[in-house]
Amino acid sequence: MPLAHTGLLIIRAWIEQGSSKTLRAQIRLTTDVAGGFEREVTLADVAGVSAAVETWLGDFLAAGRLPDSLGLPEK
Repeated sequence: MPLAHTGLLIIRAWIEQGSSKTLRAQIRLTTDVAGGFEREVTLADVAGVSAAVETWLGDFLAAGRLPDSLGLPEK
């Protein structure tokens, strides 16, 4: 049976009226749902949110890799 690895990233976004940067995005994430959420961050710009998602995807891929010593084929 193949090993399953599941991560989760949730983005909740809203507009904060009266602020110089109106965007707010709360990100909750984990690279392994079995361990619950690992981090939570609130950001105020599109570039920051995009960077957080890209970083999480890289972390998720790294966490899901099996050690080379197991001798299993790459997915």
